[in-house]
Amino acid sequence: MVTVRLATLQDTAAICAVHCSDVPQWTRLSADGQLIVTDYEALSLYERWQHGGAWLSLETCAVHLNRLLAGSGFPLVACVDGRVVAEAEVYESFEPPPFGHNLEIGVINTHAEHQRRGYGKALVAYMLEMARMMRCERLCVSDAAAQGFYEKLGFRHTLSGYGVRFPTESGRVLYQAVELKQRDPNQVKGWYMPFGRYRGSRQEWDKLFPQDWAAGIPELLNRVAIHLQMTLSSGQRLIAFLSEPEQEGALVGEMHLACWSERPPTPLMVAALSDWAYRQGIPSLLTYVWETDAHLLPSAATPTDYAQTFYEYSLQ
Repeated sequence: MVTVRLATLQDTAAICAVHCSDVPQWTRLSADGQLIVTDYEALSLYERWQHGGAWLSLETCAVHLNRLLAGSGFPLVACVDGRVVAEAEVYESFEPPPFGHNLEIGVINTHAEHQRRGYGKALVAYMLEMARMMRCERLCVSDAAAQGFYEKLGFRHTLSGYGVRFPTESGRVLYQAVELKQRDPNQVKGWYMPFGRYRGSRQEWDKLFPQDWAAGIPELLNRVAIHLQMTLSSGQRLIAFLSEPEQEGALVGEMHLACWSERPPTPLMVAALSDWAYRQGIPSLLTYVWETDAHLLPSAATPTDYAQTFYEYSLQ
């Protein structure tokens, strides 16, 4: 019989094993740039990270799990006879419509040796009960790869989104921009997130400060990152995070954009962001936008080949 519970730090090794089971083979780049197959033990922490994130080594998984347990999210495990066979993580966000007060699934993964036995379904059932107890409006997920799984559980596809890039340009717009130093996620509680919302607002906020989650890995800590707080002449406030793109095919000098806005986003806000980036010598911005916010983009914006679908289980 499967049981679901909140994970603890003692589950770190088991959670790491769940995610490692998905990796068909371990590879690394040789000195001459060739991809070669190697043993897991021969990989650095960063090389393991490149295979799928923080879960792929004990050290980084422990740091990630500790952050979740400290309040950023909720890690869950499904167990059979006391053994962890699947893991999931959910984040609570307070956003304007169409997302509202939501519990969003950040990850759900079953050990390769225990798939198709209903453990993912058990985790979702537990999350639905959590969402009801927390008085959330919906349990949701942004995942284009598991549509059938969520549809069978009663989720509906309500939104689609895609990656996009647009060139920066000088604009006639007045604003004040300063470095963001406040890390409290509550400062964007209830704010819009028109750009870079791959997952829920709360989960995306956790990406802003790699010194909190990068486990001392130089390749992650040394990435260029800009934290910006901006106020337009209209009084509209926004927070932007510009970082080195992780996506393949990024252009030279390009930066990835994630953005929160206190008020409904406007083209003027986009013009201010574009102008600021242009003045810093950033030639273009790469981001992600839901179809409902696509009208904000400048005419020169072009879509990338990245796309996502948004599924929700309404609790209203």
